[in-house]
Amino acid sequence: MKIDTFFRHIREASRGIRKNSWMSFAAIGAVAVTLFIFGFFLIFTFNISYLTKELDKQVAIRVSLRDGLTADEQEKLLENIQKDPMVSKANLVPKEQGIRDLKQQWGKDSDFLDQLQDGDENPLPDMIHVIPKNPEQIKQLEAQLEKNSSQVEHADSGGNVTDRILRFSTFMRTVVLVFSLALAILAAFLISNTIKLTIIARRREIEVMRLVGASNWFIRWPFFIEGAFIGMIGSIVPIGVSIGVYYFFHQILSDGETYGLFKMMPVLDLSTRLGITTLLMGIFIGSLGSMISVRRFLKI
Repeated sequence: MKIDTFFRHIREASRGIRKNSWMSFAAIGAVAVTLFIFGFFLIFTFNISYLTKELDKQVAIRVSLRDGLTADEQEKLLENIQKDPMVSKANLVPKEQGIRDLKQQWGKDSDFLDQLQDGDENPLPDMIHVIPKNPEQIKQLEAQLEKNSSQVEHADSGGNVTDRILRFSTFMRTVVLVFSLALAILAAFLISNTIKLTIIARRREIEVMRLVGASNWFIRWPFFIEGAFIGMIGSIVPIGVSIGVYYFFHQILSDGETYGLFKMMPVLDLSTRLGITTLLMGIFIGSLGSMISVRRFLKI
């Protein structure tokens, strides 16, 4: 297609929106309402997905080292673990650091740990904290780490707690996938039918263009672009409102005690994903709805 022809189609699409302003306004409004609802469900699915990823990060193996290992031996073992293809991250946690971490976790109830922090009475072993690349492989990785029996006292992945986290993450991923597909299909159905109504109202215009010998693609392009414009314009307000509402609740909940239990997706990350997804959804479904409707009138 020539550049001047493409710009001509854009001008025709703009003229079509202005000429049929009421129908276009109604279509934009319907698209906006649909994408507004779609946006809030997207926020829910994005946060559930974010939560499962955060839970996966808590799946780790605590490798207790045998007493008497030198610093060089510990570093060598750490390097070998880090080279394992199943390992995402591994770091050494000396027993002194372990006591400090316990003090931080227990807060006011940790006074009795003071005498253990730097003394020989520290009951904690030196440890290596290992995070697997794939949480589903944690049992396999745990068994592999325990093979270093001369240096490793014990490798613990959390047992039943880890199993419950993995089952919950798998379940929530399935819910998000099914929910997202159902929501996308519903939004596509509502928006495409709204766009169809605007095209059906202009069927005589299409018939006249066919009578004067215009090719099918010459007829399709302005309507295709017009549908994309309607979808794009209709997505702008829902994106702004959805992000604004999310920011408001994010600020409130992040100041409360529940934030640690139900950690929300960062506003910037969600805004980017929500904006791109909603905008592309509006443009794609708007143009697709126009193409399907015009095709109906181009059949001989």
